[in-house]
Amino acid sequence: MGSWVCLPSGVGSVTVSGALPRRALSALLLQNPISLLPSYQFHHNRRRVCASASSGAKELQQQQYLRSPDLVGLEYADLNLTHKISEELGHVRIRQHVNPLSSSLSVPVEVPDWNQVFRDPTLPLMVDIGCGSGRFLIWLAKRNLVMRNYLGLEIRKKLVKRAEFWVKDLALSNIYFMFANATTSFQQLVSTYPGPLMLVSILCPDPYFKKRHHKRRVVQKPLVDSIASNLMPSGQV
Repeated sequence: MGSWVCLPSGVGSVTVSGALPRRALSALLLQNPISLLPSYQFHHNRRRVCASASSGAKELQQQQYLRSPDLVGLEYADLNLTHKISEELGHVRIRQHVNPLSSSLSVPVEVPDWNQVFRDPTLPLMVDIGCGSGRFLIWLAKRNLVMRNYLGLEIRKKLVKRAEFWVKDLALSNIYFMFANATTSFQQLVSTYPGPLMLVSILCPDPYFKKRHHKRRVVQKPLVDSIASNLMPSGQV
């Protein structure tokens, strides 16, 4: 099921397969007025969102198919993140499922020296649990350089390494990424932070539908209790 997005003349054409994030659509259409015409299509049980454009009386000439990683890149194109990562890191292949119960993720991580991590560790802190590629947090950090600090927790190590590379490349001093399982490490990390915890975000956590996998869910009572006990008054989740 999808929507046709009609652009004014003189614009190229793009066809998008898969779920399209709202900011990705905005990035595609930012400089063009649009009109939405719903058209419901089912194709091999996949949702499709198609953006088509026509130039005057010319017919649609070509279509470019974008994969999900390409959409994420478009969504945060204004960050100008480099794709030339260090040779040590190599190609970052995103593995969607990592076992949070593995031995390496069952032990709390070592608490960093917050004075070394952030320029001003007394600023209000936002923690993004399961930060993925880190683009969302970097996007926020660039817009709040002197107002807040940002901490991203992720259990896919290569994503953390790449995010660290980007932070260094952008010379940001108010954001830090850690390879850590929030279920086991959140409490000791935020309880030692000098400033107030003002916001915790958990974006699209894996639901683990099967009952035998419920123990792998990140949103469980111990983590919820830890968040509630550490949030500043009027803090948000």
